[in-house]
Amino acid sequence: MGVSASGATIPRELAGVSVTREVRAKPKPATRPAQALSGTGVIRLGPHFQQASGYERFAYVLVSRSDARKAARLPGTTLAYMSGTSVQREWSTGVTYREALANDWLLKDASGAYVMNVEFGAFVADIGNPAYQRRFIANTLAFVKRTKVDGLFIDDVTGDPEGMSDVYPAKYPDEAAWEAAMVSFVQTVGMALKSRGYYVLANAAKWISDDSRSDTAFHTTEFWKRIAPGVSGLMTEYWLQSPSDHGKLRVLGTDWDQYWHQWQRLVSVAQTSGVDFFGLTYGSSKDTRAMRYARASFLLDWDGRGGALLYSITDRPDPYHPSWSRQLGKPVARKLERTSGVWQRRYERGMVVVNATNEPADVRVFEKVYTVGSGDAVFVSAPRS
Repeated sequence: MGVSASGATIPRELAGVSVTREVRAKPKPATRPAQALSGTGVIRLGPHFQQASGYERFAYVLVSRSDARKAARLPGTTLAYMSGTSVQREWSTGVTYREALANDWLLKDASGAYVMNVEFGAFVADIGNPAYQRRFIANTLAFVKRTKVDGLFIDDVTGDPEGMSDVYPAKYPDEAAWEAAMVSFVQTVGMALKSRGYYVLANAAKWISDDSRSDTAFHTTEFWKRIAPGVSGLMTEYWLQSPSDHGKLRVLGTDWDQYWHQWQRLVSVAQTSGVDFFGLTYGSSKDTRAMRYARASFLLDWDGRGGALLYSITDRPDPYHPSWSRQLGKPVARKLERTSGVWQRRYERGMVVVNATNEPADVRVFEKVYTVGSGDAVFVSAPRS
């Protein structure tokens, strides 16, 4: 995927509740502070957690292992970074390099060379091996108990190794074999953690080059349905933006980085599968249009409970901005398509309108006409009675 345990954001073609809403692993305040923002989350890996404050405002906070103890004190749901797929020499994200090497848990290709995660320079673990899965469970359970975080954020959950490596491992020589191994890992590890009250969030995607079904989110959708029973939430990275150009937003269309409807639909795909949806977007603190568009698209199908829109600001330490964390209360109606590609949804305190077309659109809301630009959105407060 595109999230690094060291805190670096690695661009990639594509990254990637409730199951009875698990009991938290540690006691929390009965209610969050008044300023807590529902449906929001921040990801603060590497040095970034120490560079800002105000994290008590967010419903979810995702951090590196080194910041887990500090983050665990926050009132929201705190998750520590792990990766069952990538094994680093210098640090552990679930199973150490020494453990994996000693037990022959590092995958090799047909020529006998180790398979590597080309973005992170990490070895690729034998995710389908039951012994490896047991060690990952034992190590991570010890970690969450020790640090008192609410659960794990598991990166590199790929439905095909192409999103991570240049070759198939000899043990999993094709797409079907690799996906079966990954499904086994996620369901075994996830259920073990969830059964003990911990939250499990997977950064999950399936991308196959030269297959148009990758562009339309078809592969990711089907992969999510398979792994959903093993997790509490599913994340998609670079959600409604081009993975290769973060300033280009997805709209309706058939270019590889368009297909807004199919990618926005992942909100309901996750929730229908019984888990929370998380959409991760990157951008400048000045790009309020992207913030509005992502937030409003999230609210079109959000169930008003778990999950979050995460907007990772790339040009300043403070991740907060009101444009991506707008609060309208609970949804009171389903989304409605006003005209082709222009959607609205009513909330307790107002209306959200999204224009996913390539042209501006005029929309009347509460007796006033608003012009909504292409790939943009508006939030309209409900009139006072």
